[in-house]
Amino acid sequence: MKTRRFKKPLHLSLALTVAATAFTVAAAAPASAATECRGSACNGIDPAETPCGADAGNIDSFHYSGTNEWLQGALMELRRSSACDAAWARVTGGDCMPPWRDCGFVLEVSGDSAQLGSNPRAGQHWTPMWSFRSYVRGCFVTYEMNPDAEYTRDQCTAWR
Repeated sequence: MKTRRFKKPLHLSLALTVAATAFTVAAAAPASAATECRGSACNGIDPAETPCGADAGNIDSFHYSGTNEWLQGALMELRRSSACDAAWARVTGGDCMPPWRDCGFVLEVSGDSAQLGSNPRAGQHWTPMWSFRSYVRGCFVTYEMNPDAEYTRDQCTAWR
């Protein structure tokens, strides 16, 4: 009888441990429903604020080799999430800070406005996303002291 008495609490304890672990794992999973988007609903949204980066991959990339000394070796990646049907440009490296260095990067969108990225500097930086139903490309750019003014393309990925 003692054996049976000890087995029942052991099984019950094991079942409660498994249930508690499953609950803890489920509770730890991030709730991303509020940040999900697809296609044009992603236009202008920061990919870091969505689950779009989880399945994203590069569809084109290159290391800068132009004449701007502050961008030498910076990596331009044109990224796409098939789950979100959206694209963005991501840059690693470069040193366009302070702003007087007049360089940056953009995601150009065919037939629409460009999505401006921050000034490349140490670390990774990216543009807002845009629907992949448009042709897009990532470009390093130069501009006159005002980053809101027209820019000149320096080097770009291919249109995708």
